Amino acid sequence: MNKLQKRIYVSAKSITQYAKSIEFPMPTPSGELIAPATMPIIFWSEFDIPWLPMNEPLIHGSQQFSYEAPLTAGMTLDCELSLQKVEKKAGRHGSLTLYTHSLVCTSKNKLIVTAETVLISVGDGL
Repeated sequence: MNKLQKRIYVSAKSITQYAKSIEFPMPTPSGELIAPATMPIIFWSEFDIPWLPMNEPLIHGSQQFSYEAPLTAGMTLDCELSLQKVEKKAGRHGSLTLYTHSLVCTSKNKLIVTAETVLISVGDGL
């Protein structure tokens, strides 16, 4: 399978900017700045993903996040993005290619979050 790794620093500024962009209130129950649950989706911009067709539009199919600990300001994450599965299907407007991904992020060797995402391309895909 295809895998990419990236170290990502989560700053207070990045959490605040992301939260404002989705109009999410900033929870700080313990004085720590906690990121919105969907924030790992922006980590994708840190990766150069060679297996996705960049010349075709991609449709967001599904997304699921599973947390073991909150994502907080000041964390350095070791993230691995991997392509889990590629499926071809027939759609109403042509062929569809479904790309199932897993993004796993740890901090200090402890699992923080796993995000499962399916992206869909219309046309030939791979």
